Amino acid sequence: MSATITFPVPTTTTSRFVVAAESVPKELTSLVHARTTGAFQTHVRGRAGTPQLDVSREESAWLRWDPTSIRAVHPEHRRAETAFHHAREFAVITASGPVTDQPRGVQVARAAAYGVAEATGGVAADLVTGHIFHTAAANLTGRPAPPSERPRFVLADQWLGEALPPFRANGRCTAADPEQDPEGVNGCCCVRLMTRGLRRFGLPELQITDVACPHDVAALNVLRTTARRLLTDHWAWLATGPACRTRTIAAGTSLTTGDFDDFWGSSRRNGSPSAEPFRILLRPTTPRLITVGPPEDYRGTVNDWLWSGSLPGGMYDILSSPADEDALASPVQSPADP
Repeated sequence: MSATITFPVPTTTTSRFVVAAESVPKELTSLVHARTTGAFQTHVRGRAGTPQLDVSREESAWLRWDPTSIRAVHPEHRRAETAFHHAREFAVITASGPVTDQPRGVQVARAAAYGVAEATGGVAADLVTGHIFHTAAANLTGRPAPPSERPRFVLADQWLGEALPPFRANGRCTAADPEQDPEGVNGCCCVRLMTRGLRRFGLPELQITDVACPHDVAALNVLRTTARRLLTDHWAWLATGPACRTRTIAAGTSLTTGDFDDFWGSSRRNGSPSAEPFRILLRPTTPRLITVGPPEDYRGTVNDWLWSGSLPGGMYDILSSPADEDALASPVQSPADP
């Protein structure tokens, strides 16, 4: 009999987005109505003032969360991180609703955060991931920032909070390049990667551990691909209207290049991925955390597996990839209306 894992599924989830600015108006509801643009404008107006979209102004002296815990994972946001840490006024956008309202619920809330950031010249962060996701000045490429939330849900749009550390083991790791020295395949175990965002969709977070520094990109892409596969299956399960508040899934799971593409919201990527699926094993670490690793019948280490060539080719070197341009204009694809 195949092994399974069971995890709790919450009835409701809560996400919070914060905009830090030099001055935040006291009347935020009308500002959100006026400045939210794009596909979610109608949804914002319909939800504002309800638990599904609560907007409030907070001052630094009264915060129940720590602004200095927010990080910029992209170099272009480093200055914004400093500004966020020292801001005195904040707009907090909270979305609480049934798990079946996702991903629309969080997209509507983040669309409102975009609008507030644009109106105040502020810096927007996601309190679930702990990362800055937008500044009013520029996006990650240095071009003018997008004014609103993408209509189509794309998991790669900073929803997971997954990122490589800025330096390998803070610059202390000396693991050899496996292409130059075979000992480098298992030369260290510095890297532990974990998602920080799946819980808002009613799923446990994922981690992959004991990874050698030379395999960090491959490990990151395994985590991303697994998250996309689990999320696709989870929404299909929720659509059946289950009465139970737990879910059981197979511990052994097959992933494909389609899952990797779906993470990016695109089938047009660089690289030459294999068409062959690859298997992973999911192990429950806690009820809210699942560890991803090589399949049960694999006899080597996680690093042997990542280096073995069993993964699709693009997963070894693709760190970021733009989604299809037509996704920007596609209709909203979410399971519930406001």
